[in-house]
Amino acid sequence: MTAPAPAPDTWRELACLMTASLPDLAGQDAARIVADLTPAARGRIRAHLTAHPDALVSGASAAPRSVQALITTLADHGVTGVRAPTCLRCGRVRRLRRAVPGGRVCLGCEGILAARGNIGPCTSCGKTGPRPSRDTCAACRRRQIAATRNCSTCGKPADLDPCSNCRPRPPALCALCHTSAPVTARWPLGPVCTPCYRTARSHPTPCPDCDRTRVLIGRAEHRRVCGPCAGVPDPYACERCAGPRSYKVSRLCDRCAVADHLEDLFTDVPEAASPGPLAAMRAALAEAPDAGTVLNWLRGSRSARLLRDLLTTGRSLSHIDLDATIDGRATAMTAEYLRGLLTAYQVLEPRDELAVRITRHLERTVARHPEHGPLLRAYVRWSLLPRAKRHQAARAGGVKHRIRWAYTRINLAAELLTATAGHGLTIATLDQGRLDAWLAAKPGTRYEVRDFVVWAHRRHHARDLLVPHRPKADPIGMDEDSHWDLLHQCLTDTRLDLDVRAAGAILLLFGQHLTRIAALPTTALTTHDGTTSLTLGRTPIPLPITLADILTTVADRPAPQGWAANTSAGWLFPGHLPGAHVSAAALSRRLAACHIPNRPARATALVALACDLPPAVLGPMLGLHPITAVQWRRRAATDWTAYLAARTETAATDPEKERADQDRSATAEE
Repeated sequence: MTAPAPAPDTWRELACLMTASLPDLAGQDAARIVADLTPAARGRIRAHLTAHPDALVSGASAAPRSVQALITTLADHGVTGVRAPTCLRCGRVRRLRRAVPGGRVCLGCEGILAARGNIGPCTSCGKTGPRPSRDTCAACRRRQIAATRNCSTCGKPADLDPCSNCRPRPPALCALCHTSAPVTARWPLGPVCTPCYRTARSHPTPCPDCDRTRVLIGRAEHRRVCGPCAGVPDPYACERCAGPRSYKVSRLCDRCAVADHLEDLFTDVPEAASPGPLAAMRAALAEAPDAGTVLNWLRGSRSARLLRDLLTTGRSLSHIDLDATIDGRATAMTAEYLRGLLTAYQVLEPRDELAVRITRHLERTVARHPEHGPLLRAYVRWSLLPRAKRHQAARAGGVKHRIRWAYTRINLAAELLTATAGHGLTIATLDQGRLDAWLAAKPGTRYEVRDFVVWAHRRHHARDLLVPHRPKADPIGMDEDSHWDLLHQCLTDTRLDLDVRAAGAILLLFGQHLTRIAALPTTALTTHDGTTSLTLGRTPIPLPITLADILTTVADRPAPQGWAANTSAGWLFPGHLPGAHVSAAALSRRLAACHIPNRPARATALVALACDLPPAVLGPMLGLHPITAVQWRRRAATDWTAYLAARTETAATDPEKERADQDRSATAEE
């Protein structure tokens, strides 16, 4: 037999190059694999391994197709240590076709790079950008395709069938949370599920290697790093500033997107170009600490659309223009939010919202009942408005509850006048029987009409009619031990929010209404000679050291960072609306979530204070009306009136027990 011809030197050289980087690969196996290759593949592989000896184990994307096929063959033979090359752009393990500077890319990234090479105005929308298909941007091309086909599963227009929502995605083990879920993205560190993808994109963090804030999509030495530190380009970098790209808009970061929206909003506004409040507002929005919140407001808020509509008119912004846009409850809330924003930036001058809101509601009521207009206008002008302003000047707090107070009385006055006219009567001829029948129809809500009836009689518009005061249930307190336990928790439990601890301590210690706690200004907290005091009425109250430290920390906090306009404006508890304090309803919900009841806690605190302080001291200290202070003192006082009433009732119901008590008393005296 003829001996087999020896392998060429180039074959042996290629086998040695393979075994040099793969110690587990035997020489005979390497020679057999080399013999099965085509001559052209041997030459390309040998040339690439000579230039890159670690190409079989590095996973570098520069490997040509013949090297990729060799790696697949080695893996099929069970050789350990081989590593398939990853795409230079997306970092995924795929077939790498197109060679680009720095390596090779997969088919998908090849199309993306080709699309980015064709930059120009889109033939459909006109925007300048990549035009991957027929000189049309990708979004317009998808819309064109979706207009001609529907998803076979959900029936909605879609450019793919099934659409991206209906298409089943095979589950995989998430590289971050290690749960089996449908894959949203495949990063160099592995597949990522939807929640982890959303969290990583929405909250970029500093890379531990380069200290740049980026989306950490790679892994190095058992820690997460950004794409460049993992050896792949950053697919989520802003095209303008190279910062982390926004999760809400394409190609740009949140701050660059905010700059574009502000440019579009203030382009045709001359006041925004010259120094002034509007220019300061634009600069503050552009430099807001949380650009994502500003972007959400500019893109999807009704108040931002209203601001855009007002600016397009070319007139200076004014309260009159804002009032003209109000047509219903929803538009009123939008206009009031924008008014607070513009007032906080000093674009609009502050105004008396209490009088304006009451007058506006009066005009709406008169428009529904024009026949009662003169009487209602006189009632509001000479009774409601002066008292509302006096209360606002005398007592601190927001205006919302005073506005509701006035709304209720205007509505009930109009309702009473309408019901009286329905019986063929007027307010001057209304008798007590008709009034009692009207009150009895809805006894829970109509007692507040007493204010209007008393005013009408004093002005000689009506007879002397009797409307009883609205019955009020006696306040129900809480157990004294539970009350002090809650107060101790507010003063010492650091796991509670600081706002909850401060508001809860004021409620449990001083029995203040939540409307007044929410509207406490920072100036109510003063320090003199090392003693911190809180002013709730006219008399400063020295605070215990623990409570003083809590309130001082609350007052010294920086302004909220979530929204640039939400400066604290001097409030101890700032809210989420521009320049406004937190609402009493929101504060009540937060306290209830921590098991701090509002009314029982207030009643218990006031009873405890009324036991120790006379009304003349209690009223000025807590800002209570003198009558209210006296009523709390009577409720807390311990006299013999209740005992005598109980003895009288016992004697009337059980004479024998009364005689037995008298006999025991006589025996005790002897």
